[in-house]
Amino acid sequence: MVRRWLLVAGVWAVAATAIAVIALVQANNNDESQKIGEQTASQVGRVQRNLNNRLDDIESRLNDLAPSSDIDRLDKRLKKVEDETSKATTKLDKLSGRVDDLETRVDDLETQQSSGTNTDQTNTNTTP
Repeated sequence: MVRRWLLVAGVWAVAATAIAVIALVQANNNDESQKIGEQTASQVGRVQRNLNNRLDDIESRLNDLAPSSDIDRLDKRLKKVEDETSKATTKLDKLSGRVDDLETRVDDLETQQSSGTNTDQTNTNTTP
């Protein structure tokens, strides 16, 4: 009977030792898990602060941009100026053609005058 109790006590001792080893391993794992969790939380916090800073930066850049209504008004004004420039260019081309025609006529008149022939409507020659 003593042997039997001794065997039971031995089994209890082995079981207690196994439970103690399991608890010790779990405690070490929990410590490591806790450290990893703290590191991860720290990294997440840094990333979150960095992201918040970037978002604030983007928001301030967006606030510095002109509103779309201003851009639309500027676009309309630019189109109006382009149209007016096109019209002015067309008018300038017409005037340039008229000036060229006048220059040609003046050159012809000067040539006629220098050659001494005057062909006006009365067909009379003038002598100097």
